[in-house]
Amino acid sequence: MDAIILFSHGSLLCGAGVALEAHAARLRERNLAPLVEVGYLNYSEPLFGEVAAKCVAAGADRIIVVPYFLVPGYFVKVDLPKAVAEAQATHPGVRFVVAEAIGFDVALADALIESARDAAPPERWREDLRRAAASCRADPRCPLYDTPDCPRGKRQQEEPLSDFDSPIPAPGPDALLVMVHGSPHPAANADMYRVVEIVRQRGVFPIVEVGFLECNAPTIPEAMDACVAQGAACLRAVSYFLHTGGHVAGDLPALLEEGRARHPNVAFRLGDYLGRSQRLTDILAARARAALHS
Repeated sequence: MDAIILFSHGSLLCGAGVALEAHAARLRERNLAPLVEVGYLNYSEPLFGEVAAKCVAAGADRIIVVPYFLVPGYFVKVDLPKAVAEAQATHPGVRFVVAEAIGFDVALADALIESARDAAPPERWREDLRRAAASCRADPRCPLYDTPDCPRGKRQQEEPLSDFDSPIPAPGPDALLVMVHGSPHPAANADMYRVVEIVRQRGVFPIVEVGFLECNAPTIPEAMDACVAQGAACLRAVSYFLHTGGHVAGDLPALLEEGRARHPNVAFRLGDYLGRSQRLTDILAARARAALHS
């Protein structure tokens, strides 16, 4: 019997795996395999080894491991093989097949465009924090623990409203800002740039810029300023991230708020992060099918 395990890094933020669990649920509905589970490298539960044991106990003799990563970086090339080797040693009669990471896919361009079109005004930028609080595990390692956003904390309070209104988009071009984590290895960004180039070629947004949170240039604030310098009346930002971790829930909205303060005449909007798009389910299904038929 076949089983599919979506392998992910995990996050300390409560509720960070909700989108991935939704992908797993949709894959189950497609009947790709009798079992479709989620297993984490660390921080989140259940861990990969525990899920592998669960699948074997249910009768699986072949397990397809689908990396839930945008790039085949360190976690895919080093940590995943270690985790699979440990599971293989524990279950020698089971065949483990590792699928390709998400990498490049035209559907990612569709996801970016859809997210940008549906981008929300500032009063909704902290919804991911509220969603995280709803999944509270009372874990002291969570970035929200004992903060005003933590439902278990004694200091919980209503989030203050913005101190200035967001302007209604004025006549003028919309800009798409793709916010990326960044990597010290330039090749790790190659697939992302291919996706962004497809978005540019489609001409939906006259202005398209990429900004990095870390490691690479331009930074997200620099990319915002570049959009405004090109005449953007509305800046629509989308997070090129898979999880609702601390960056997506806190750091990126904070950077946008700083951008609003610098450019009060520009309307700022924030779209869902990439991992929440149902198009990711299609990509994961394609990676799983390819491995199933290998």
